[in-house]
Amino acid sequence: MRSDQSGGAAMPHQASAMTTSRLSLLLGLVTGVQGLATFSVLALPTLATLAAPHFGYGAESIGFQISVIYAAAATLSSMAGLYVRRHGAAIVSVWALALSAAGLVAIASGSILLAIAGSLAIGAAYGLTNPAASHLLFRFAPKNRQNIVFALKQTGVPLGGILAAMMLPRVAEAYGWQFAIGISACLMALVAVPILAIRSGLDDDRNPAATHGAGGVLTGIRVVWSTPRLRALAIMGFAYASSQFCLFTFLITMLVKDLGWGLVAAGGAATVMQVGGVIGRIAWSVLADMIGRGVAILIAIGIGSAAFALVLATATPDWPSWLMLAIVFGFGFCLVGWNGLWLAEVARAAGPGEVSLATGGVLVFTFGGIVFGPATFATLYRMIDSYAYTYGVFSIYALAGAAVLLWSLRRK
Repeated sequence: MRSDQSGGAAMPHQASAMTTSRLSLLLGLVTGVQGLATFSVLALPTLATLAAPHFGYGAESIGFQISVIYAAAATLSSMAGLYVRRHGAAIVSVWALALSAAGLVAIASGSILLAIAGSLAIGAAYGLTNPAASHLLFRFAPKNRQNIVFALKQTGVPLGGILAAMMLPRVAEAYGWQFAIGISACLMALVAVPILAIRSGLDDDRNPAATHGAGGVLTGIRVVWSTPRLRALAIMGFAYASSQFCLFTFLITMLVKDLGWGLVAAGGAATVMQVGGVIGRIAWSVLADMIGRGVAILIAIGIGSAAFALVLATATPDWPSWLMLAIVFGFGFCLVGWNGLWLAEVARAAGPGEVSLATGGVLVFTFGGIVFGPATFATLYRMIDSYAYTYGVFSIYALAGAAVLLWSLRRK
């Protein structure tokens, strides 16, 4: 079935239209877009202990910057499917990279007003990435391997975090935090140029006659809320994303402030956490492909994430570094490992023709969780005065998300 408004997006499957080598190239490029978009989001949090005093704020205030980013992402995400339909998923991905580069340059200026504007640009970029990538992967990936393909794409999130944790502290210590963030804008061209080179074969299903205003910002939300399984996945995404980005945003600061680690060593621990996320995203999705129980696995991920948050709440400066690294690896394996499997479940629940809109719609909830989570974490920290204890309190988010999904599964 083909919708007049979909511009061809309703074609259920086109795996035969793309060879394995070209699918690998496509997967690498969309993973690169995801990774660089995530790198841009985490650039300032990674250097919070250096950058926040420049702006006249404490390091915990970086949680509010994350909230600004994801408020913009949530606003644009629901409409992103409409842009994909009209202009094509590949060019929308290039737009995301351009916005990320502009946002990094604005933050590097050192002006608080430009930093706010740059954060909004980075958020807009992030809101475009997943609807565009999901459209391409659902269209071209073999149906029986979609869990692993979506998971491999979502490894871009922890890979972007790894790049930020490994690169930015070292460059900042040598040349200053503003140079480290500003020069990072050049990375976007590494992925944007190859996408432009193959764009014609990826955007051949676009519909230039499609309008941007057909339902506006509520379009994707309506698609999600009208389907019980999508609704449950959206609420779960809100809860898990709240916890995940608190882990991303405050882990380095916790290690430096609460446990007395150096910035480079803390960046190394954040790298271990992100490596755990890469492995987790692949492992959970391979397991889901093997047993066909993706929703049940998502529930287990939430329970495991809550357990690691409670363990982290007991951390003290006396703990050996190997123990802390093992905990943050396990935390990342669970709490950073859910997204790829979740997006594949969203695509299946939406069905052909609605993937980009449904993805954008559920991401409104996910980004809303990221707006709410770090800002709430920062507020709680000011009352508790311990990053570790605040992580313990936030374990309730992952448990709540798992409970909603369990209720949905039992109801079905």
